[in-house]
Parts: sequence; structure tokens; C-alpha cells
Amino acid sequence: MNDTVRQFRDLFVSLKLTVVLLVLGMLLVFGATLDQTNLGIWGIQHKWFKSFFVLQPMGSIPVPIFPGGYLIGGLLLINLVSAHIYRFKFAWRKSGILLTHIGLIMLLIGELLTGLWQEEYAMRLTEGEPKNYSESYRSNELVIIDTTDPTTEDVVAIPEKLLERGEVVQHGKLPFRVIPKLYYPNSGLSMRPEGGAEASRNQPPSLATTGVGLRVAAVPQPITYKQDERNVPSGFIDLMGPEGSLGIWMVSADPRMTAQTFQYGGRSYKIALRFTRAYKPYTLTLLKFSHDRYAGTEIPKNFSSRVRLQTPDGRDDREALIYMNNPMRYAGLTFYQASFEPGNDKVTILQVVRNPSWVMPYVACSLMTLGLVIQFGIHLVAFVQKRRAPVAQVKPQDGRSALPRRSATVIIFPLAVVLLGLGAVVKSLAPTRNSGKFDIVGFGKLPVLANGRVKPLDTLARSTLLQLQGRQPVRSVNASAPLVSSPTEWLLDVVFRPEQADTYPTFAIDNPDLLTLLGKTDETLQIKYDSTAKEVLSVVGFLPSRFRRFTFQEIWPHREAIQKQAQLAGPVESAIRTPFQRAILQLYGNLVQYQGLKHMLVMSGRDDFLSDLLRLQDKLPESIAAVRARQAGEPHDEATVKALLDIGEQFRVMEGISTFLVIPPDTGDDPTGWRTAGTALLSTFQTGRVNSSALAYAGLAQGWRQQEPEKFNKLIELFTAGLEKRFAPQLGKSGAEARFNAAEPFYLSMELYGFAFLFGILSWLAWPDPLRRAAFGLTAVAWIVATAGIATRMWLEGRPPVTNLYSSALFVGWGAVGLCLVLEVFYKNAIGSVAAGVIGFATLLIAHHLSLSGDTLEMMRAVLDSNFWLATHVVVVTAGYSATFLAGFLALIYIARGLFTPSLDKFTAESLARMVYGIVCFATLFSFAGTVLGGIWADQSWGRFWGWDPKENGALIIVIWNAIILHARWGGMIRQRGLMCLAIGGNIVTSWSWFGTNMLGVGLHSYG
Repeated sequence: MNDTVRQFRDLFVSLKLTVVLLVLGMLLVFGATLDQTNLGIWGIQHKWFKSFFVLQPMGSIPVPIFPGGYLIGGLLLINLVSAHIYRFKFAWRKSGILLTHIGLIMLLIGELLTGLWQEEYAMRLTEGEPKNYSESYRSNELVIIDTTDPTTEDVVAIPEKLLERGEVVQHGKLPFRVIPKLYYPNSGLSMRPEGGAEASRNQPPSLATTGVGLRVAAVPQPITYKQDERNVPSGFIDLMGPEGSLGIWMVSADPRMTAQTFQYGGRSYKIALRFTRAYKPYTLTLLKFSHDRYAGTEIPKNFSSRVRLQTPDGRDDREALIYMNNPMRYAGLTFYQASFEPGNDKVTILQVVRNPSWVMPYVACSLMTLGLVIQFGIHLVAFVQKRRAPVAQVKPQDGRSALPRRSATVIIFPLAVVLLGLGAVVKSLAPTRNSGKFDIVGFGKLPVLANGRVKPLDTLARSTLLQLQGRQPVRSVNASAPLVSSPTEWLLDVVFRPEQADTYPTFAIDNPDLLTLLGKTDETLQIKYDSTAKEVLSVVGFLPSRFRRFTFQEIWPHREAIQKQAQLAGPVESAIRTPFQRAILQLYGNLVQYQGLKHMLVMSGRDDFLSDLLRLQDKLPESIAAVRARQAGEPHDEATVKALLDIGEQFRVMEGISTFLVIPPDTGDDPTGWRTAGTALLSTFQTGRVNSSALAYAGLAQGWRQQEPEKFNKLIELFTAGLEKRFAPQLGKSGAEARFNAAEPFYLSMELYGFAFLFGILSWLAWPDPLRRAAFGLTAVAWIVATAGIATRMWLEGRPPVTNLYSSALFVGWGAVGLCLVLEVFYKNAIGSVAAGVIGFATLLIAHHLSLSGDTLEMMRAVLDSNFWLATHVVVVTAGYSATFLAGFLALIYIARGLFTPSLDKFTAESLARMVYGIVCFATLFSFAGTVLGGIWADQSWGRFWGWDPKENGALIIVIWNAIILHARWGGMIRQRGLMCLAIGGNIVTSWSWFGTNMLGVGLHSYG
């Protein structure tokens, strides 16, 4: 073998080439994900992944700027196969790696075959309509149909590519040639002016000489790549017979354009441009489409289509129900519930997928997951056995034990610290007491149906305050004590004493342009303290120096300007809104929310709404009789009629402003029976009596406004007792949630993590054993509190632990801290406790900021409404996030101790390196398994195992990054410091996958 051949061989079998290709693959995925904001998901697939080179137009010339997916994947496949052929020596210790790489080879081949063979179409069905064809999402065709025979249609379909290239088509079934004159890949239609006058500047001259093109103009539009939009092509087609042109026709794929008819050679024809069709030897008829929503919201709970499948020979004639995560499979095709026609609940859109190679990703991913489990399992067993190996003990000459005795301080101090932590936990679990004479706690437990679920008023108050002002306490910079004792008391003032609540500074505004709109200047925003000490503290940042929270009274005079700016900002796409537009929309939404609260229970502005309702109840028969007499033209009391109409108008105002469903139904098992107070009061004119729940709330309003705690508390007791008879389970859950809110377990955990971090850091400087034990004990207590908090949320929501970004932050921290506790048990060096303190505190702080958008126990959208996949894919992939973050934080500890302290000795450095390596292995396994489960869920939901969606790409980048670390470590390309640097890079990669992909505003998983 000569040197050149040997060099090529060494290149293609080397781990260095593997690492280089993995890095290129990661950059390819990252670049394609960013480019989705421009090209959309389908555009980037062809530009970045289904190509040998990524081409970027430079003027009119496409220039290769990066290797494409086919090139990188092909080289990686060659590298894998070559390396195994050259180095193959079977050993049980390497069996996991072998299985993993076999699975990866199958996955690469399967993805290639899927890209080549998979077909995706859509089938739009109207109730009662039979259909035997589906339509392409992205390709179009020109059809010329011979309709001479009334029983059959002879169709000639010309692909869109020929029209784009302007190729002349002569088909054997057509007695004329088809000559494309002009083609617009995307267009809009508009009517031409009357009288044959030429169009305006926005309408190009028409080439049509016959047909609809004489009256309708096709205006070219930029090609769209948005996920929810389709290009509508148009063109001008000349039909040329032997004797000359039959005319130039304008055709368009716009649904409003019907096929145009003409006669030639004694035969009848139709010409049309339409989405490419795929005909089936059977028909589907939509029997019923259902669009289920959560009660009181527009949030989709489920989409389902009941269809009837029939074959002409009668061998198949059956009904099937297609709904989210439950497709119908038939004759090699899979029918998924994809969408529906907005505003029309009689039309469903099914996705029809053919994928002959669908089984390969399942087999490949199973092999890879099994291989990773075996490989990392072998190393884990070896590590545990090594840690358990007995250490030889040397006995001193006097025969006494060589083991050091533990001093009392080593035991007593950590125990005291842990007991203090447990004391804080017990204190947080104590029943909440009222700060005054009013039963505010009891009022907070009353149920309301908002955002699709029944929750206590206490939760509504807390989540609203977080949304309005970014915190729960209602404070003023000029007062040391809170203005109200609790969020529930604030809510009581908002609904029953709004003139007082309007003076509380509860609207947080930071945008300088918005502050200018409200008439605020630097001088008026400056806080002036009454003492020099506070002025100094404000200068150094310990106290606020500028006002950032404002009262409703200050904002309300500017309502017209706010509404005008909100109307201008609303139509702008969220991804391109300016900071001012986002701020104005947030403020406008907060004002609407606040106004809804003010009219939630009683009519705002009425001093004694209870008396109004009681008078209405007493005079209702008389008032209704007077109205009927007036309608009949008979004598009546006009004052009585006017009073009834006035109060009815008040009820309509309440119904129109507030969307909170506070009036429960007559029975507890009907979630659709909940109503707003305005709706319930309007029903008075049909039922002849005022709703008892509305009367109870009006009585509470009177007791609160007139400061009569005995009356207020008695009404709370009676109202609660009445609700318990009908809603005992719901009321019990509502009360438990209020107790959960008061306990604030995650805030307590955050504080305990902070103390654990401090004790762990101090243990490296002095008094190591007692402080290390105290840090470990506090970490364990904080983790148990967080566990109880997550478990309670699961019970309240009836879901697995991770359902949104907020819960993912909780779970990421919980998983990472759990791993830290395991590390500390093994290594006993406080590194696990310090890492746990940092990660636990940071993730709970992130969760707090994510809670500012409102209720964190939100309802699941239809496509995500699957507890099985939430409990498998989401939990496992989030555990991968936890491990990758932990590896990065351990690496940060390595660098910080090496740079700023002399404590990074050789033993500590090696221990940290082993920790990071082990955690990276764990992260690789869980990230890959979670990503695979997500692919299976996607295949079950919409017929594709992998679609290069931004969130999918982010998960893949984490897997690739961890694979880069492991391969670089195995190949000797990095040592301790290199391992730590790459592990820190894992934090950046994971943060981008966790949050960055959501902020792009594109794809099916955009939660930003």
C-alpha cells in the first residue's frame, strides 16, 4: 500500500474526520434553523439538507457557501462504515458502540430514502362531501380536461416545472399545442376596471385574449415561505392549433377561479391551474367535524373528523374517527387530522402521507438507544464497582483505629442547619391566617373558571399581579409596608372597591417611548426619598431611583392614545414588532384584564349593587308586565320600564367587558355551564329570578364596601357550604391550590438553594466537613420541597411534570439537582452541592420570570394533548437538558477554582473531569432518547418522523454537541481543559435550544 492510499485510508477511518463532520453538521443545522425565518421549513430543506452544497445567490449567480446535507451525511456514512471495516474487532465491551453506529447508518439511509420517496398531500372535506383525491401542498399542475363524454373526464396534467421554464407541450391526446407565455409563482387576483379601461399601476397589462383574464388581473406577489400560507401561482397559456391560436387564457390556482370551458374540433374542454392531485380508488365522506374548545376560551382542545370510507366494489364501507394523535391508515397511506378552515366548523383538512421507508427510523433509533444504554451501562457498573472497592486500612502501632473520630461539631452543626431548613418548610405549610377581621382566605378559595380550568380566586389574583407588575406584593415606594396584606385583598378592592384599587401602583411600564406617551419625563419619574440614607441607597442600586409602576388613575386619561397605538401594532407580525409595539400591546392587554376584573362580580361604580338586585327581584313581575304593555301599545309606567332597561344595560356591559366565568352551574359535572356574572344576571329576565351566586357576590361587595366583617364572613361561610354540596371535588382542589399558592414552595426552595451554595463555597475555604454536610442537607431539603411542589402541580393539572416553558424550567433544575445529590453521595467534596445551589437557584429564578405571562397551569393545545407523549418524550428530553446544563456548571466550577483559588489540586481536577464525562454520557443518552421519542410522536401526529422544525433542530444540536465531546475525548483530541471548555459550550447550545428556538417565531413549536 503506497503512502497516498494509506493517507486516504487513515483520513476516512479517523475520529478526527468524525468530529469535523459532526461540527459541520451542527453548523449546518444551526444555519438552516436561522434561515427558516426567511425561507420557511420547506425552503430550507431543499436549500440546506437536500443538497450537496448550500447555494446563496450573489447577484444572479448561485455561489456555494457551505457543504449541504447530502455531502456531510454521505461523508459521515463513509467514515462510519470505513472505520468499522478497518477496526472491527468484536468485544462485548464495545457492543454498545457497534449497535449505536449500525443504528446511525440506518438512520442516515432512512432519512435519505424518506426525502426521496415520502409524499405529502392535503384533503379538504366539507361535511357530506365525498372526495376521491388529495392535493399537494406545494406543487401545481395545468390541466386540460376533455368533457365531451358526460360520464367520464379525460385529463391531461402538465407539471408546473414545464410552465415555469416556458416549454411548449404537445400531448398525444390534445389536438393543439400548449404554449406557456408568462408564469407567476405567486400572485393575487383583482378585478379590472369597467369598460375595458386599462388597469392601474398595480395591475400589469393582461396577455389574455379570451376567458376570465379579460376581466380579472393577476398581480405578481413575492413568494411566501410561511408555514401557514401557500403560494397561489397564475399564468397565461396560449393554445395553438394547426390553423393558429385558439386564444390566450389566464389561469390561476386561486380557489375562487373555476375551470374555464371552450370548444374545439367538435369537442368540449376545460382548462385550469390547480394544486397537483393524487386520485384514490376509493372515496372519503366527511360525516362530522368537531372543533372542541376549553370552556370559556378559544383554546382548541381537540379536532376530530368522522369519515366514511367506501370502495367502488363495496368491499370496504366503514366509518373511522380521525383526531389528534390518532390517524387512519389505509392502503399504504396515513390520514392525519391536520387543520380546519378558520371560521367554518364544517370543513376539515386532512394530511395524507405516503412514506414507504417509515419503519427504518424506528429500527435505527431503537438500535442506537439500545447501544447507548449498553455502552454507558457497562461504564456505570464499572464505576460503581470501583467506588465500592474496599480501601486497605493501616493500623497504628498502639492498636487504636486509624479512622478519625467525628467531633460533635461535625454532627451538630449540619443537623442544626437542616432542622432550621425543615422549620422553614413546616412554617410555610401552616394554614394561612387572615391578617384582619375579614375572611380574605375564604374568599380566595372560591372557584372561578378562567383560561379553561377551575381555579381559586387567589390564583387569579396572584397570576394577574405577576402579569401586571411582575410581582405579587402591592407596594408603594413611599410606604414601608405593603398597601394590602395579600393578592386576594388586592382583588377584593379591585372588584368591590375599585376607586381604592385604582390608586395602587400595579402597572409596570419600562419602555421609554411608552412612558413618553403617558406624559412621563425624567423629572417626574425620579423618586425623591425623605431621608439622605435612602437617597444614597437609591444611587448605589439598593433602592429604586425611578418610578416603574403606575396607578390606573395615572394611565386611564391616556386610554385613547393607548388604544390607537395598540390598533396600529396589532396587525404587525409578532416577530418584527418594535419594543414600543410590544410594550403598548402588553399595556393595552393589561388594561383590558384589569377592566374585566372590575366587572367580574358586580357592576363597577355602583355603591350598593345588592340593593339594586333585590329591588329588581321584588319588582321583576311588575317591570316585565310594564315592558310587555309598552310593546303592545297599552298603558304602562314609563319609569318602571326605564329602570328595567337601565339595569339590563348594566348587565350587558358586565357581560361584554368581563370574560371570567364566576357563576357555577347547577351541577358540578358540567364545565360548559359556567357563566359570567353579566350573563347570569341577564338570564334573570328569562328565569324570573336573580341568580343566587350573583346575589351572594353582591352581598360580599356590600359587606366589603361598608366594612362589615361579620356579614362578609357569614356570607362566605354560607356560600362555600352551598358550593360544597354541588362542587365538593372542585372546591377541595381549589382550596388545596390556594394553600399551595400561600406555601410558595419554589420561592422557599430558591432561598434554600442559595444558602446551600454559600455553605458549599465556604467549605472549600474553611471548616470543610461541617459546612459540606450542611450544604448537602439543605440541598436535599430544597430538592424535596421542589419535588413536592412539582408533584402538587401535576395533581392540580392532571398532567406530567413538563407542559410549558415554566414547568420545563422547574424540571430542568429539579433533574440537575437530583444528579448533583447523587454526585455528592459518591464524591463528598461539596462540588455537587455548589452546582446544585447555582442551578437550582438559577432555574427557579428563570421560572419566576416565565410566570409573569399569567397562569402557569395553562391548558394543553390539541396537538399536545397526550399525557403519554408528555410523560415520555418531553420528560426524557428535558432530563437531557438538565444533564447538559449540569456538565457545563461543573466545568465552570473547575475553571473558577483553578483561576481564583488554590483549591484545584490534581485529585479535585480528576474528580471533576470524571463527573463531567459521566454527566455528558448521561446527557447524550437522554437527549438522544428524548429526541427519538419526539420523532415518533411527530410521526404519529402528522406523518413525518423528522421535519427540521426549529425545536427539533435544537434538540438535534444538543445530541450532536454531546457526541462531539465524547468523540473528541475518545480520540485524544481534548483532555481535561478541553473537556471543560466544550462542556461549557453545551450550556450555550442547550440554552439556545431551550429558549432561542422559541423566539424565532417560526415552526410548529414556537412558544416564545
